Amino acid sequence: MLRFGIVGFGIMGRLYGRIISESERAELVAVASISESSRNLAREKYGVPTYENAVEMYEKEELDAVYIATPDFLHFEFAKEALTRGINILLEKPMTMNANEARELVKIEEQSEAMGTIRFGNRFSPPFLKVKSAISEGKLGEIVSLNARLNDTIYVPTRMISWSAKTTPAWFLMSHLLDLAFYLTGKKPVRVSARGVKKILVSMGINTFDVIQSLVEYEDGQTGVFETGWILPESMPSVVDSFWEIVGSKSSVFINLGDQMLTFAAGKYEKPGTIMVELNGKLQGYLVYMLDLFIDAVLGRIENPVPLRDGLINVLTLDAVHRALEQKSWIEVESE
Repeated sequence: MLRFGIVGFGIMGRLYGRIISESERAELVAVASISESSRNLAREKYGVPTYENAVEMYEKEELDAVYIATPDFLHFEFAKEALTRGINILLEKPMTMNANEARELVKIEEQSEAMGTIRFGNRFSPPFLKVKSAISEGKLGEIVSLNARLNDTIYVPTRMISWSAKTTPAWFLMSHLLDLAFYLTGKKPVRVSARGVKKILVSMGINTFDVIQSLVEYEDGQTGVFETGWILPESMPSVVDSFWEIVGSKSSVFINLGDQMLTFAAGKYEKPGTIMVELNGKLQGYLVYMLDLFIDAVLGRIENPVPLRDGLINVLTLDAVHRALEQKSWIEVESE
């Protein structure tokens, strides 16, 4: 039974609080959050000690692992401190928002007895597992191009999270797309071009991009076009709109995650998610698989499902995307 702590008890922290507490192989023993209301909720729901300071939790609790679910820009220090103390980490994406910090975490892990895993759970979502198998079996042939979008409704940057001005839709959303492209094809990005729009959210007092589009060239000439934004209308049937087109020399594949096989028609059309469901009072689905794989890796039964070095490649690509936005030119992706 692995003893888990959680740093950050917002949307994802609370979700994984439930997943950990429902696991037969994990135990939630402590929560750290700067939010008093979140600490109160953790105590009431799980009866665990809570801390305003994560380092204090690391010092006082006997932790085998910690899930770090803080905002995008607050990952580095908590991850560094945990790894330095030999605590295994399951770290929210993106790994960091700084290339040098990402490199440092990789080095710290190499000198530590602990393991770091990036929570890129979409790798283990059934549609992408199916596509991964098809690519591995050669059914698509040589991958020529990828075209993917991942967009949220405007609810996300205006009401769901309070820190959208401190990140971008690329860090928040495109990180998923770029990781999946790397995971599915095994190809590293070489250079990127990007353009973005800042209008709607800026007019609402939130200084960040509405939409970011990037063109990525990979090491074998494969290309990828990736779009992320978060200003879709709230009338959308789902908060998230996601679509993939992968073109190979033998065949192509299309993935529509905005429509997960189910539509409710009442006051409006709604498309609830089905790749995470509740069964017998417990959550089931790809986020649960992610935790199970992390536990297996900590116990030495399997390889790390998403190593920190994969997270570093992701950060270096995103760093190039943001530099391309500023310079409006092709930018080389830095080496690891």
